[in-house]
Amino acid sequence: MAITATVTRGFTFATGVDVTAASLNQLGTPTVAISEGNVNITGGTISGLSSPIAIADGGTAATSVGAARTALGVGTLGTQASNAIAVTGGTISGTIMTLKSYAVSGVPSASPAGQMIYVTDGNSGAATVAVSDGSNWKVVALGATIST
Repeated sequence: MAITATVTRGFTFATGVDVTAASLNQLGTPTVAISEGNVNITGGTISGLSSPIAIADGGTAATSVGAARTALGVGTLGTQASNAIAVTGGTISGTIMTLKSYAVSGVPSASPAGQMIYVTDGNSGAATVAVSDGSNWKVVALGATIST
């Protein structure tokens, strides 16, 4: 296959002329523009594309990081800050959940209802889990220690 290459110094190799490393080195550092429809690239770096790579060609067809995430199905969960995760559906499983720890003197607002916290001194001075009813924190009875 013949390739037309335009070099930064304005020299154009004619169609059908073999372009070799030696001939390019004589002209200095080249920038090559390939005007063929199907080119296989087996190494190096691709940059300066004027349009996105199509999904059918292994790209995302996107022109921004956000659009690429959407095209890949990552959505907003892939970009959430680790200190502000909101799970709005599905289930959480296969992991140990650690509740934020508070002393009674520093518990947050009980609103909205359904929040859970660990209180180091919330059950007459003993540690407990508490659940919010929207107005107050309610002690969760922990029961006996597990044993084998």
